[in-house]
Amino acid sequence: MAPRYSTSLRGRLPWVLLLLQTVFILVFKAFFPYGYKLEKSLNGYPALQDVNVMIFLGIGLLFGFLKKFGFSGIAFNFLNAAIGLQWAIILDACLFKNTTGIQAIGINSLRKGLMSIFPVLISCGVVLGKVNPLQLVVITILELPVFTANRYIMTRYLMMTDHNSMMHGHIFGAYFGIAMSWSMIPPSPGNKASEENEKSRPISELFSILGTLFLWMFWPSFNSIMLKNSTQLRNAVYNTFFTLAASTVTVFSISVLLNQNGKFKMIIVRNAILSGGVSAGFIAYMVQDPWISLTLGLIAGIISTIGFTYLQNTMNLFTLVHDTCGIHYTFGLPGLLGGIAYVVIILMADFGIGISSFQALVGVGCILLTLTLSLGGGLLTGLLLKCKLLRPPKEWHFFHDQPYWEFPNVDSHI
Repeated sequence: MAPRYSTSLRGRLPWVLLLLQTVFILVFKAFFPYGYKLEKSLNGYPALQDVNVMIFLGIGLLFGFLKKFGFSGIAFNFLNAAIGLQWAIILDACLFKNTTGIQAIGINSLRKGLMSIFPVLISCGVVLGKVNPLQLVVITILELPVFTANRYIMTRYLMMTDHNSMMHGHIFGAYFGIAMSWSMIPPSPGNKASEENEKSRPISELFSILGTLFLWMFWPSFNSIMLKNSTQLRNAVYNTFFTLAASTVTVFSISVLLNQNGKFKMIIVRNAILSGGVSAGFIAYMVQDPWISLTLGLIAGIISTIGFTYLQNTMNLFTLVHDTCGIHYTFGLPGLLGGIAYVVIILMADFGIGISSFQALVGVGCILLTLTLSLGGGLLTGLLLKCKLLRPPKEWHFFHDQPYWEFPNVDSHI
């Protein structure tokens, strides 16, 4: 039987988007009366553009792997990022106020705005294909304030740097999405239409691995964009390359080893090789020896591959957490690994016992804070997404473009 599709998105979505954009314009006029900062140079623009490519192109293509959800996976990511950039800059200006009292937009505003979007897009990967565009907008609007508050507490009260507070975005986005998925209704295990649509085609997998390649190439910029010290920036770039390389080699090795037929599986390769870049974000600027980065990449690759191989399907059956993109094993567990590595390296560093122990304790506290706010915020957001005013899609709409896009030849897409 053919799926039943909604006929129009005109009822709510366009008005919400127009209202949001109007509000953003008014807020920018009120909060940024001095316009743009008079900066001598835009030396940080190349790295900013690298992160821009990661967010709009890399993540977008990575989310285009579903065979009947390619239009939505790529385009809705674009819409979310465009809304989130403006909203993140506003939130950052509200909480992290300039000490001079003069609010103006500079390269640092764009840098923080783009970095703050990343956790939201990670969360959306967990529920990809199971929510409509209006629900995605709601996720963006609700998650960004919680993440910004998480960063504010870290930098203001726990004395974390901007860089470290941003790196917790991997953990935050993954567990916000997992909690959101758990509190929503997951796809029924026996629903044949949903299971069939949640598959990929060779062409959609090619688009997705292309997104992985963009993310892989530009991840050193992501892990260094918030750093100002030249030595730390150098370390971050070099160590991220080494960690990514080690995780890539490890994933290709372990995925074949664990496969009963001795073959590669694209879903594992295109996701798990990124685990090295995720885990490196916490410590890349601190490490002076490449062997440490290589070891971290090895461990991250093993954890991520095992997660995709053995836990991806069982999570839905036993915990009712349906993770469409395997975000938990690409960002969640590698992020936690990076946070733990940060604590271990501080404890092993040549500092006084009291100083290193305190910094390690702060590191643990930041992880617990991030998990608490992300899980709590995700649960509440998931409950709100079930509201009938948002018209949540029925299960026969899951993982399908047809409810949202117009196709000249419908049969060829179905």
